[in-house]
Amino acid sequence: MLSFAAARLVTSPLISPPWKHALKQWGGVRFPFAENDILCFCVKLYRLAWLDYLFIGEVKINKLVSVQMLRGLAAMAVMFFHFRWNINLVSPNVGDTLFGWGAMGVDLFFIVSGFVLVLSAKKLQPGWPAVVHFIKHRLGRILPVYYFILVVSFLLCGAMSTFHYEDKVINLMSALLFHPVLPDHAPFYVNDSGFYGVRWTLNYELVFYGMMSLCLFSKYRWYLLFTAFCFLQFILPSLSGQQPSLSTQGYQFWSIYLQLLTNPLMLMFIPGVFLGLAYPYLNSIPATLKRLILIAAVGCSIYFIFVSQRIWHGIDGSGWYLALLLMACVINEDLLKKYTPSFFILTGNASFSLYLIHGLMNDGIGSRFAELGIRDGVPRFIASSILSILLAVASYRYLEKKLSGSFLRNKEAK
Repeated sequence: MLSFAAARLVTSPLISPPWKHALKQWGGVRFPFAENDILCFCVKLYRLAWLDYLFIGEVKINKLVSVQMLRGLAAMAVMFFHFRWNINLVSPNVGDTLFGWGAMGVDLFFIVSGFVLVLSAKKLQPGWPAVVHFIKHRLGRILPVYYFILVVSFLLCGAMSTFHYEDKVINLMSALLFHPVLPDHAPFYVNDSGFYGVRWTLNYELVFYGMMSLCLFSKYRWYLLFTAFCFLQFILPSLSGQQPSLSTQGYQFWSIYLQLLTNPLMLMFIPGVFLGLAYPYLNSIPATLKRLILIAAVGCSIYFIFVSQRIWHGIDGSGWYLALLLMACVINEDLLKKYTPSFFILTGNASFSLYLIHGLMNDGIGSRFAELGIRDGVPRFIASSILSILLAVASYRYLEKKLSGSFLRNKEAK
């Protein structure tokens, strides 16, 4: 609502360039932009990075709308989870009540990733060229943007002063090399509340990419993939004398990399893999049954999130009903494609950037909010959310599409 209201405000002829009269009535709601420079800036940036898509028609639907919608919801859930402390300052525990479940957006990302990668890998013929193609495109999509935002985060969060502290240097090197460093801090294995803490999920993503790419050598890729998961998740822990479990507290091994490889959080990719393999056959389900499955999946998710509060990481937590939700959404693509607002499509497109950028609002950029008159609490929660989305959209448009696209084109040219 705030984003749509901002769009209406910046396109209104009532708004003058100095933004002195930005306090306007729209739809019966007043938005206090008058004396708040950062919100004025957000609205201006909104016009630059967002309106071209929504109102000139640059939101191109060339992907599954249902998947993009879920990606957008997952990224915003994680963002609200990390910003909830602002609401807690004003109303203790209210932020936790409203958004304490948001961390499970990570689980949804993993399930979606398994689904999407299977759809991509199914098109590849077995052999070395398939492996090279897969790795090149996966790394080309994430590394340029990841390292660009990492550099920006470094400059805004201490820069050279980082090297005065051993723990911060270790954390920086961990971010640069995707190196887990805290064996007793499962399932993160890095300081998830520190500098660029959200990167911990990419360690799991890269492990999955590696497993998937190795299996592409063979035409029996899916059997190999499931065998690898069974060995890492059940056989190896048993051989080491540990009881197989679904708990994301993981297992104790001499190597932190083995702990990462065997952590049951890796199982979150498997429902997406199964769904990707079954996807061609799911369209034969009758339309009425599809709608009933969607209603059941949404109702089930709402119940387990807000009533039962089954929101912890893992298959035995939020994983199983989020997998059901993904299945329900992709089989109802025709319905969701018709009624999903462009906002969710674009937010889904920019979800990777949003996931990486929003942490800056709690530290690098956020530490400067006070200078702009943004108080901690609800004003900062709103400003952080809007600015995160706007910067993510700008990042998607100018970094992900151009920087990553240029990287991939250069690779193909060689």
